Amino acid sequence: RPPVSCILPAMSDSFSDMQLAEPLLRAVARQGFERPTPVQGRVIPLALAGRDLLVSAQTGSGKTAAFLLPMMQRFLDRPAPDTGTRALILVPTRELARQIYDHFIQLGSYTRLTAGVVTGGAPLSHQVATLRKNPELLIATPGRLLEHLEKGNAALDELEILVLDEADRMLDMGFSADVLSIIGRCNAQRQSLLFSATLTHQGLRPITERLLREPDVVTIDAPREQHPDIHHQVLLADDSDHKR
Repeated sequence: RPPVSCILPAMSDSFSDMQLAEPLLRAVARQGFERPTPVQGRVIPLALAGRDLLVSAQTGSGKTAAFLLPMMQRFLDRPAPDTGTRALILVPTRELARQIYDHFIQLGSYTRLTAGVVTGGAPLSHQVATLRKNPELLIATPGRLLEHLEKGNAALDELEILVLDEADRMLDMGFSADVLSIIGRCNAQRQSLLFSATLTHQGLRPITERLLREPDVVTIDAPREQHPDIHHQVLLADDSDHKR
């Protein structure tokens, strides 16, 4: 059962101090990342050490790179071309899945690492072709991934890393049963990381109890605290055509 205390590990203030591979450091520099954000500085060293993590971090905090970089470092350190899916990132929406995929492509621009996306709203046949290419990383929404698992198109018995991103949002959208079913199909020896805007969501406990083993807990920013780099706008539309 996850601890209720919050652990704040020593924060790394430089990507070069994190022992990341040179291709990843080149990509980080190319993206203009001068210093790790607080969530990156705390999460990346723990994730590289193989720890299970329970992280509270807001959208816009840099959390995507916080879980992608350690994952990619593991792939580079331990190539395993003949294995199945090595890492899975579960997300609530196809828009977020595409954002994470694009970020992966940017950070992996100097590597040969591969990723695939499996979400609702896309043809199953195209996704089966993606799964047959055996990408190292799979980014998926729970409902569509579960459909592929039940059809035998995907397998998670060799999974090394499982990430749940925006877990509270997934629960709000009714994905709890699907997420629990997917966790039950994963390699039990995996490393697991859960990211959520808040750790007080009443539906999180069943997920964390099944997902995490003696996790370190990291809290970045207070829940619902507005991030300074996120701006909101309201645009009025006369009708659907004007909206488009």
